[in-house]
Amino acid sequence: MEVRTRIETLVLSVNHRNGGTLAALDFSLRLLDPSLSIDSLDLAEILADLERHYGRSPFDSATPPRTWQELAVALEPVARP
Repeated sequence: MEVRTRIETLVLSVNHRNGGTLAALDFSLRLLDPSLSIDSLDLAEILADLERHYGRSPFDSATPPRTWQELAVALEPVARP
């Protein structure tokens, strides 16, 4: 599964579980943007899934990601075969 697709699936799943109604993830949003209806524990759940799947934390980079786009970019090199 492509990185962006996996991230969007995880975020939308948590958003809907929390009563949100998003149809798509705007990757320019900050990781904890209020419109996403996710809190820090939800974010930790998403990041743990991504770390388990890709084998590394996106926060291992020199500059930690602040947006979903930056998170996707940080994981793309790991996701390539």
